[in-house]
Amino acid sequence: MADEKPSKRNDPTSQLARGELVHAEVKPLDLSGIPSVITGIVAWTVAFFVVLIFRDELKENGLEWWLWVTVAGAGLGLIGLVYCRRRWSAIQAGHRSPTED
Repeated sequence: MADEKPSKRNDPTSQLARGELVHAEVKPLDLSGIPSVITGIVAWTVAFFVVLIFRDELKENGLEWWLWVTVAGAGLGLIGLVYCRRRWSAIQAGHRSPTED
């Protein structure tokens, strides 16, 4: 038993520590974030109109506040859109790096 060598661990963390695993350099698909924010704004706007259709039923059940949740979601999305556009302009002008936030 004294001649037995400890077995080599094969879990990913150990392999990474030994340099056996290499991470590929993967760049993000969307650096600006603008398409994602626009998608969110559209989704909140669609939700607003759906909730608007059922407003009377929601009012009867005390859930009319759902209408204001959709308004807040779209409004915050517009604020996010302004932020993303300014950030993207600064990145393209070279005032900040894409990874800085």
